[in-house]
Amino acid sequence: MLDDWSVFWAFPAFLLCLYVLSIISVRLQGPKAPLVGLKSIFEPRLVGNFRFFKNSAAVISEGYSKAMLTGSSKEAFRFVRNDADMVVLPVSMVDEIKALPIEKANPTVAHAHNLLGSYTKMDLILHSNLHFRMIQTRLTPMLGSLTGPMEDEVKFALNEQFPSSEEWTKMKPYHTILGLVARTSARVFVGLPLCRNEKWLEISTQFTEQIFVSVCFMRLFPTWTHPILSKLMPSIWKGHSYIRQSQKLLVPEILRRKELMATDKLDRGTHDTLLSWMIECADASESDPNHLAHLEIVISLAAIHTSQMNAVHVLYDLCAHPDCLEEIRQEIREVGGEVDWQKTSYAQLRKLDSFMKESQRFNPPSMLSYHRVMQWRHVLSDGTILPKGAHICMPVNAIQMDPEVTTDPEVFDGLRYYKQRQNPGEGHLHQFATTEKNLLNFGHGRYACPGRFFASLEIKVILVRLIMNYDFKFLDGRGRPPNLRAHEFLFPNPDGELLVRFRGSDAESPF
Repeated sequence: MLDDWSVFWAFPAFLLCLYVLSIISVRLQGPKAPLVGLKSIFEPRLVGNFRFFKNSAAVISEGYSKAMLTGSSKEAFRFVRNDADMVVLPVSMVDEIKALPIEKANPTVAHAHNLLGSYTKMDLILHSNLHFRMIQTRLTPMLGSLTGPMEDEVKFALNEQFPSSEEWTKMKPYHTILGLVARTSARVFVGLPLCRNEKWLEISTQFTEQIFVSVCFMRLFPTWTHPILSKLMPSIWKGHSYIRQSQKLLVPEILRRKELMATDKLDRGTHDTLLSWMIECADASESDPNHLAHLEIVISLAAIHTSQMNAVHVLYDLCAHPDCLEEIRQEIREVGGEVDWQKTSYAQLRKLDSFMKESQRFNPPSMLSYHRVMQWRHVLSDGTILPKGAHICMPVNAIQMDPEVTTDPEVFDGLRYYKQRQNPGEGHLHQFATTEKNLLNFGHGRYACPGRFFASLEIKVILVRLIMNYDFKFLDGRGRPPNLRAHEFLFPNPDGELLVRFRGSDAESPF
């Protein structure tokens, strides 16, 4: 009888122990900084994590207003996720963190952690920075010569995927723009004819979708459950399957290109692609074809995710602000009428660039940025102690919505940054792809997103063609589709709809 009662009470006792340990870990572990996101001392980590999942903006705003705007003192605060105690630093620490070497504050470890790399196989980035090097040293310097192929692919993709009717037609921008971005990115990453291979387009888009489904779901549960969950989740299985499919598709092409490179017979169009540059520049530890294929799909995730979401947000916001749409059209006409259209023409589209930046301010891809995981203990200049293993970040959205940083932050002003660039000495600042202490969507400093210049150009190529050749508006009686939020991530609504029509004889794209 006693044994029966022992078994009966064992499970409740186990749960009680987990509850007590959770409360102790939240309150006693981690850096000494104000804790937000928990309403009571009795709330465990699981509750704080779920509250962050449901409304990360409110949790971060609470911390920002309490810890960062208390008198003249701006300090760090922290909140809990199931997988980490997140330390959110004030913007005054940007330069200090930027100066720390990667051996002390590692952004790559943070990115792999955020994407559950050990389960999604995104931890590949911990073992090779080949993609980072190639984007910095090959892709960005070559953007001028890659503009023509990108424009060519946008035209091809629009003929394949966009309505050609001059009557108003329903469209779901999330899915249509995803196809445009995937095709345009693939033209630069793998080249013709592979960029039009339907299997590759499926792999590069669906791998991204499965990664974010996995991350958003698994983060709801304690880390000790992740090894079990990862074996049971279809999105994990599919993600791994897409990696294998990418290797099956790309490895023969990689071997073919290696052979042609050895005899200097690879044509220039195929050579000037990210895949060929990686083959050419990989060191001995990076040159395995399966490794290169895996890396190619990881790069596609980053590129497609950023560009697609920004382009969709811009389309929604242009429909909400049609006065800006006409100003941007006129700007494109003027730039196109002055010189032959080329890569430098996009740099002259200051109003479009400003609108993209303002749209991103209201719709950041993440509420947090500038992530680092501390590899060694470090004491900040204000006395904040960052222990080894601490996950630090910056509240990018809260900073940009701070009246001390942005005038009238609640007002959407599509020409906000265009007007700022008119100020003496600021013509080169406030661009979509530039980083500043108060504008951290792409990070800042040496480890800022290396693909931001490519993303900026790609989005502009797509938008110029869409703006000049099509009209857009919301469905009657409807406004901007609400964004979706999960953890720190913000997504345009996949089910949002617009009405679109071809402008017919009024279509005037400069390319």
